[in-house]
Amino acid sequence: MAKHSSIYSLVPALAALAMLLSSGAAWAAPSARLALAEQPLRVIRAADVYQAASGTPLEQDDIVETGAGGAQIELDSGTIVAIGPQTRLYLGALGAGPKGSAELALLQGWIKVQTGAGRALIAGEALQASVGGGAAVVFSRPGRDALFADAGEQLAAPVTGPGKAGPMQKVASESYVQADAGKPLLMLPRADPQFLRDMPPPFRDRLAPAPQPAKPVKVAAQRQRAADFADVEGWLRCNLAVRRHFVARFRARLQDPRFRQQLDQALGHGSEWQAVLHPVVKHPSTP
Repeated sequence: MAKHSSIYSLVPALAALAMLLSSGAAWAAPSARLALAEQPLRVIRAADVYQAASGTPLEQDDIVETGAGGAQIELDSGTIVAIGPQTRLYLGALGAGPKGSAELALLQGWIKVQTGAGRALIAGEALQASVGGGAAVVFSRPGRDALFADAGEQLAAPVTGPGKAGPMQKVASESYVQADAGKPLLMLPRADPQFLRDMPPPFRDRLAPAPQPAKPVKVAAQRQRAADFADVEGWLRCNLAVRRHFVARFRARLQDPRFRQQLDQALGHGSEWQAVLHPVVKHPSTP
């Protein structure tokens, strides 16, 4: 009887815990958060534009874009992603768990990735990289990506088509690799001097978790408005693999006549949007 009564005595406690979890009073730590932002930055979440600040939890498929200031994202896996100014970064898989892999897509700008137990897979338009057991700095601009293996041996491959890449090649620690669209990788034993001059100064140091207040505060991202075509045009035109998700993601914005018109003018023919904007109507054959 004592054993049964002890089991039954847990029922009220379990019910209370379930109510607590469903009410949102208890919440699990996010798998990624904006640990530091020199200035409020823009997050495109689903098809809306948000403003985020230090302490904001981030979600899978968020697009993070900095202005004049830098930022730092920290993942539960221990991976740290420093973001330079004027950078546009897509957060794919966030490496849930201590050994989970993070997946990032860099459209423009600078990032430095320092991994924890897992790896970080980084996609650019000309270069794909796999970073693990160390750190790497990656830069992207139209037609050219570059990677500096800041600590530890890393892997890189040239992009051969939308979402496709050649075989991964080893990049020795402190070596540099440059990828120009449609060309083989250029490997150098040291970083290009111009690359080092342009690199954000904080990237010269080892990354460390941002200082936290004694009582951390979760700062919710603030919705600003629905995304305009200008906000997402670069992403809709890119050759990154994440582009294949964007028709479903931004289709609802076609209800906005201005968004639809601008999208139609830019990508209405010869792209994945053509079937959505100009569906072929099949008329029943006449007898």
